[in-house]
Amino acid sequence: MIYLDNSATTRVSEQAAQAALRAMTEEYFNPSALYMPSMAVEKAMNECRELILKRLDAPADAQVVFTSGGTEADNLAILGGCASLRQGRVLYTAGEHPAVREACLSLRGPETAEIPLTPDGLIDLERFEALLTPDTKLICVMQVNNETGAVMPLEQIAALRDRVCPEAILHVDGVQGFLRAPLSMKALGIDSYALSGHKIHAPKGTGALVMGRRLRPAPRQVGGGQEKGLRSGTENTPGIRALLEAVRTYDDRTDVRALKCLLYEEIKRAVPETVVNGPDPASPLSAPHILNLSLPPVRSETMLYALAGDGILVGIGSACSSHRQKVSRVLRAMGLSGLRAESALRFSLCPFNTEDEMKRTAAAVKKHHDMLKKYVRR
Repeated sequence: MIYLDNSATTRVSEQAAQAALRAMTEEYFNPSALYMPSMAVEKAMNECRELILKRLDAPADAQVVFTSGGTEADNLAILGGCASLRQGRVLYTAGEHPAVREACLSLRGPETAEIPLTPDGLIDLERFEALLTPDTKLICVMQVNNETGAVMPLEQIAALRDRVCPEAILHVDGVQGFLRAPLSMKALGIDSYALSGHKIHAPKGTGALVMGRRLRPAPRQVGGGQEKGLRSGTENTPGIRALLEAVRTYDDRTDVRALKCLLYEEIKRAVPETVVNGPDPASPLSAPHILNLSLPPVRSETMLYALAGDGILVGIGSACSSHRQKVSRVLRAMGLSGLRAESALRFSLCPFNTEDEMKRTAAAVKKHHDMLKKYVRR
């Protein structure tokens, strides 16, 4: 099997799996208890917090709240952060994951507005600037688009925020960017950052919200007061231990971008009709691990199932919404329509992938494209 849907989820690494197993069978103590084994569990949790803060170059006053994943982290930042907001403006980009978009749209009180995208899938900075007002309270911009791999220009976004509405909170959904597109929260002035463990080879069901002193969200669930009262409930210590190992051992030596560019070049050579959806794959505006291609006239689902028959697994848009819509909302926001939008596939890589897999995938794409295009209705 060749797995190229790592934006949907990743294979749990051996180190993370073993850490979770130890936490379940040997280090199973409740971190809130007072005896020594529990304190060791709490110490490991704090080690994970410190490592995440270090990887993000977070401000000295930043803290980490463990969550069940990226969705809960986004919800805590947006719904918790705006719990007492009765007026003002909240902005989000047209390419946001549903966890951010739906949270913003569910707010009652503040005005919400969607920031348009360029044809490359990047935030339209001119229109963003026009939407900014002194009473803007929250700006939500994903670090990396989960469908196209577009890397948002956070430095320019933060500079515009600082000039027009310096008090506005800048929340970044970093689910597709954490460890794969390193950044500095401190240098960019990012107030909060959401991440998810299962995108970086940790198990599903674990994630975190990293936030500086300016964001003080109201809790979305109450109870025993864990996570400094922001996320009550006994912590998922097996997941947190696994997350610690996944972050600690993440392979940043493999040149994933080189693999992605090889895959693109091989497919483009084999299928000249191929069109990139998003920035140039070799550009720093494109994430190292995501490649979105249209292969007209063959529709996405047809090609996906054909490749799956060969044991090659790819994606169509967001895994959280792929069953509910025919054409990606993100591609529509980029102005794409017709066969280009309907034939879009997402190939998403990880450090476990190889050059041989890229070449075999391209060969399979050519084989199926050559056959299937003959049966497309004109």
